Amino acid sequence: MEPTPENKWECAKCSKQFKTKDNLTRHMVTHDPDAKVKCEVCGNIFKNKRSLSTHKFEIHIDQTWCATCDQMFSSVDDLRRHNDTVHGGEEPPRFSCPVPRCKKTYQHEEDVAKHVETEHVRFRCTLCRRTFETRVQLEAHISSHTRYKCATCLKSFARIRDMKLHEATHLEKSARDVLQCPLCPETFLTRRGLQGHVRVVHENQRNYPCTFCDKRFSQTSNLKRHVEAVHATYV
Repeated sequence: MEPTPENKWECAKCSKQFKTKDNLTRHMVTHDPDAKVKCEVCGNIFKNKRSLSTHKFEIHIDQTWCATCDQMFSSVDDLRRHNDTVHGGEEPPRFSCPVPRCKKTYQHEEDVAKHVETEHVRFRCTLCRRTFETRVQLEAHISSHTRYKCATCLKSFARIRDMKLHEATHLEKSARDVLQCPLCPETFLTRRGLQGHVRVVHENQRNYPCTFCDKRFSQTSNLKRHVEAVHATYV
């Protein structure tokens, strides 16, 4: 969609021209068969009440509308007179937050949804149990777990060079510090490595659930690889 040579924005449906792209966009809704809600102030048509409410807040911010019937008024006095004559002077119903122990109420249902999303919904990292207010924050945090782990003792390192230097210490002790699994011939350099082996191989424990699907993993390293491979768009 591009402006005409006269810098006018033309409707492809009816050829009506507008000075700005925003005006054309608002006009295009009038050709939408699903658009059903009309702004009583400016006549623009919207697909639903939520779009209309957003429009009123952004465009008609200096005007006031009734929270009971959504009718618009140009002043608080007009709104008060309307409320007294039409709604008997009663306070408009308010929408309560559905979260237990939260006593907040709002005039509009969409405000309740925004409140719940920003103040109550928490996204938990299954690798370290930290919680975040939004999914975007959680996805950004998960990338911080992309570290290098020693295959023997699972100790984490930020750089692969440090991990390799650490692994060399296990090789130096291999002649004297060998622990054998009581259930199979596998041997380990540390008790922690042996315990992890028993837990994963023989007890089949899956203590690390994926945040984005129902799969569970025995090690954080396996969970990390799964998230990077399957849910790459989130990381």
